[in-house]
Amino acid sequence: MTAISPADDGRPGQTAQLAARAKPTVGQAETRSARSWSPAQQGLAALGIYLLVWLLTADQVLIHHMTWAEIDQKSMDPNFYVWSLRWWPYAIGHGLNPLYTNQIGAPAGHSLAWVTTVPPLALLVAPLTLTAGPVVAFNVLTVIALPLSAWAAFVLCRRLTGKFWASLVGGAVFGFSAYEVNHGSAGQLNLVYSLLMPILAYLVLAWWQGSIRSRTLVIFAGLAMAVQFYLFLETFADMTAILAISLVLGFALIGRAGRGRIVKLAKLLGLAYAIAIVAALPYLAYAFSAKPPQLRAVTGLDMVSLVVPRPQRTLGIPWLRHLAWEPVHTSAAGYIGVPLLVLAILLAVTSWQDRLVRFLTCMLAFIIVASFGPYLYVAGKPVARLPWATLWGLPFLRNAYPSRLMLFAFLALAVGTALWLAGPAKRVSPGRVALAVLVLAFIAMDTPTIAIWPNTLPKLISSGAYRQEIKPGEIVVVVSGVGNAGMLWQAETGYYMRIAGGFINAGLSHQTDLPLVVKDLAAGTPLYVADFEKFVKTDHVGAILLDAKNKPPWVRIFGRVGLVGHRVGNVIIYPTDGCQACRALGRGQLKARPA
Repeated sequence: MTAISPADDGRPGQTAQLAARAKPTVGQAETRSARSWSPAQQGLAALGIYLLVWLLTADQVLIHHMTWAEIDQKSMDPNFYVWSLRWWPYAIGHGLNPLYTNQIGAPAGHSLAWVTTVPPLALLVAPLTLTAGPVVAFNVLTVIALPLSAWAAFVLCRRLTGKFWASLVGGAVFGFSAYEVNHGSAGQLNLVYSLLMPILAYLVLAWWQGSIRSRTLVIFAGLAMAVQFYLFLETFADMTAILAISLVLGFALIGRAGRGRIVKLAKLLGLAYAIAIVAALPYLAYAFSAKPPQLRAVTGLDMVSLVVPRPQRTLGIPWLRHLAWEPVHTSAAGYIGVPLLVLAILLAVTSWQDRLVRFLTCMLAFIIVASFGPYLYVAGKPVARLPWATLWGLPFLRNAYPSRLMLFAFLALAVGTALWLAGPAKRVSPGRVALAVLVLAFIAMDTPTIAIWPNTLPKLISSGAYRQEIKPGEIVVVVSGVGNAGMLWQAETGYYMRIAGGFINAGLSHQTDLPLVVKDLAAGTPLYVADFEKFVKTDHVGAILLDAKNKPPWVRIFGRVGLVGHRVGNVIIYPTDGCQACRALGRGQLKARPA
């Protein structure tokens, strides 16, 4: 995101003036101790503060049980990413194609093209995964994600303003934004690792100020783009669109004398993209041969979500709580809060003569409007079809979440907050400090409680007892009330068994981690029993593993169709024996009662 380019109009001395912002002067509102720190020391201090605050508040429960699978176990996502962290070192170590697996969806397997298996993170923590297990690796990544994003934004703001405390608040606005905390509490590693966006902006700023050469910008920006491509393709595409808009807007605002530098910046970023695309060719060659996902859900931002917090954070105000329930859940990550919006407006009004402020304000407005998607939703109801609605029907855009563009809005808000606190005056006014405190308070108020479950990994898996019950490579079905329990169990066993089922994502999988023929048994009809028997025989399913601690209410159906199970800890194992004992039953005999 080139959120820094319009500050320089190309006139002699302007670049030096912008660069001077990176060094606090004696008269500016910065403590003597902060001024004495080097930028590296300030960066370490900021990271330490972010980690300390986050670990002592939201993540306090999690760090006490780092070996437990416990984050939002009702959802499919956390255990999918546990599986992904183990998959990449396993596939590479066994000489397998990491973009296709027959470990899930067995026996046929499943393409992992268009699937966010976060290979950069998986390879980064592979030593931890292989020694301590994928659950530990996942928990560690979840714990440090938000502080790292906040730190990256701090480094950008510190480079721009030269103020430690102003940049510390700016970093918090990005790293602990609704976007970050919502995806972090959901265990969505592909979305919560957003530090590459401020890092890329930092590189552009450093080049603009003359601190790094063009070659350095191209190489490091290209590497950052390539990593983002493999981390999450949608964010890479969003980044590309935002960069293009930024360059056009910067060209319009900077003035005639500075436009040559914008053109040069565009060429350098184009070269960086060339590096990223070359690095992405192995994936692209495979992905374009596979079917992309098809989303059919409302994924735009609801206008109400900008200022209304989650229902549990509405201070007991009945009408506000009622209003908070209306927007779709994906819109919660777009919450900005009234104080932060007020700060952005005040910055625009009081500093409109500053080209950087004009740039940030225009980009912020554009991003928020674009985040609405094809339709304007207010309190969960479509109010109007927006003029650009047809664009969201294009092949790639129709599979994107418009609300995820808010990541870039929060980066603009973070920079704006730091600029507001740095200010033109020698001393920060009490009013600015008070507004900054309100901004942080409203951000903290909306922070969701991380859904922590008791450890969902059964002793059958953690103790290694599965080796006495299941043959290596045997196809099993895992039935559990825990989301993607089968993928969790499989990852912890090092792919000892193959799974029939497994949830990939909403665009590629059915809304269940079970094979449909197993899920349909809940309906209790003779036809579904016949389909189940055929499935067991043709797909060579060796056993049904029932999580007795977290079982769905219909699981007694297995006994009624003739399977005989035995219990090992909290898992009931039903060997199928090719479904030889399966029997046809009438509708009344198959009716599932709560277990």
